[in-house]
Amino acid sequence: MGNKINGKMLDSVKYIAAILVICVHCQPISGLPEVNYFVKNILCRWAVPFFFISSAYFVRRGMDNNGNYLPVYLKRLTQSYLWWSVIFIPIGLDWLHQNLTLSKELLPLALIFGLIHVGTYYHLWYIPALILSLFIATKFLKHFSYKLLLIIATFLYSFGSIETYYGLIPNGWLKELFDVVIQIFFTTRSGLLFGLIFVGIGFFIYDYQEKLLLRYRQIFFLTGLFFAMMVLEGILLYSVDKLDMNFLFMLIPFSFCLFISLLFFPKQLSFDTGKIRLLSKYYYFVHPICIVIVEEAAKAFQMSWLNQGIISFCLIFLFTHLICLMVIYIKQQNLRKKYIGGAMFFGMLATLALAGTIYQFKPVEVLLKFELVPCLWLTTSMLGYFILTKGVGTNDESTGVAAK
Repeated sequence: MGNKINGKMLDSVKYIAAILVICVHCQPISGLPEVNYFVKNILCRWAVPFFFISSAYFVRRGMDNNGNYLPVYLKRLTQSYLWWSVIFIPIGLDWLHQNLTLSKELLPLALIFGLIHVGTYYHLWYIPALILSLFIATKFLKHFSYKLLLIIATFLYSFGSIETYYGLIPNGWLKELFDVVIQIFFTTRSGLLFGLIFVGIGFFIYDYQEKLLLRYRQIFFLTGLFFAMMVLEGILLYSVDKLDMNFLFMLIPFSFCLFISLLFFPKQLSFDTGKIRLLSKYYYFVHPICIVIVEEAAKAFQMSWLNQGIISFCLIFLFTHLICLMVIYIKQQNLRKKYIGGAMFFGMLATLALAGTIYQFKPVEVLLKFELVPCLWLTTSMLGYFILTKGVGTNDESTGVAAK
């Protein structure tokens, strides 16, 4: 079976999905509301379910080859999540200050709640959701069947989908229950309500892949059919009052068929996809920083063409790509603690200069996000560390000493 799996195709599509996630989080990419809705709320919505299914599939494969794989994987994922959560705490604190009215005494509790549920910044919700859904699905399947898991997961997904279908739900106990859940948890986009169904699908695909391969032609055809049905569902929901639009029912069969279609796709790509696989991972972590800097700077300098639209999205993507290349370089080097202080000092000076310039030229009536300053500081600190280590590495090479 291993030689039939098209890993390069999966890597390429995950890279595309990472770009679509950036698109969803950017400002409108078109001045036409219908176009913006179609791109962001329909065409881009398969990206996150695809990541859930892909992660679950390969975790299941790892568990099949190594009985201790899951705890090791979850430990490594949790460590990475905590590291990035710490990085985003200054930005997350500013977001809390801007969006919620909390006393200083409640801020630690808010951060703890965010850490285990929605992340210290809005995009980090995916990691705790993935961890929880992997844990639940693994434990559940030790005692019960896939059929029961997928039925329960679909029921939970249906409850979460009220956020999308909110305007169609009649007043009553169900809507009141949902409102209470939203008031407590802020969102239904979680591992239990959103991630579990797609993790269950990923596990199912791995365990039944021999049988699914025999039905590849039919599944490949169904991929197009379910995509058309997903588009139709999204179009029909255009005028419906929504709290958000993460849940589409046709995402479930479409994501299932799409992953299988790519997993067994007969044509292998000729290029190495290792780099784009790594980039897609860091795009996810880094892109909100780049969004804040580009969009807030555009607001301050009154460049409306840069605050939204295709040009803004392309610039944010390019900025994200460059920052991720820098992060990958830093990660590939051994962490040099003696340069961290210098990098942070460089970042502080650069942030003072950049933020001072932005706030000096912005019109009085323009309000900028509080997150701008910590985003500038994080970016310029990474740049400072990159410059320091890159310079040292060049000097070491010139003297015949390998950089360690």
